Amino acid sequence: MENQAQNYRPAPARPNGFAMASLILGVIALLISFTMTLLPAVFCAAMAIILGLLSRGEQKNMHSNALLGVITGGSALAINFALAVLSFYMVFSDPDMTAQYWNMMNETYKQMTGMTLEEIMENYGGDL
Repeated sequence: MENQAQNYRPAPARPNGFAMASLILGVIALLISFTMTLLPAVFCAAMAIILGLLSRGEQKNMHSNALLGVITGGSALAINFALAVLSFYMVFSDPDMTAQYWNMMNETYKQMTGMTLEEIMENYGGDL
C-alpha cells in the first residue's frame, strides 16, 4: 500500500480546445508581430493569453499547449511593444525623418480631403 501511495501522480492536464486555440493564436501573434501591424498582433496575443488562462478551468496545472500559448502571446506583445517604441523613436529623434513624416502626412491629407493637415489644423484652431 505504501508503494502505491509513493507512485501516485496527479493526472496530467487534459488538452482542450482553449489550450489548442491559445497555442495557435500565440504562434500567429508572434508571426504577425514582425510585420509591424499593431492591432492584429495585439488582438491575437491578448486572445492567446485569455484562452490559455481559461483553458485551465478548475485544474491546478495548465496544459503545456496553453502554457506555450500564454508564453508566445506574451512574447508577441513584448516584441510588438518594443518595435512600436523603436519605430517612434527612430522617426521622431531625427529631424530629417520627422520632417519627412509630416510631409507624408500632409500629402496623405491633401489626397484625402483636398487640404493639408496644417490647413485643417489651422481651420479648427489646433497646433501641430
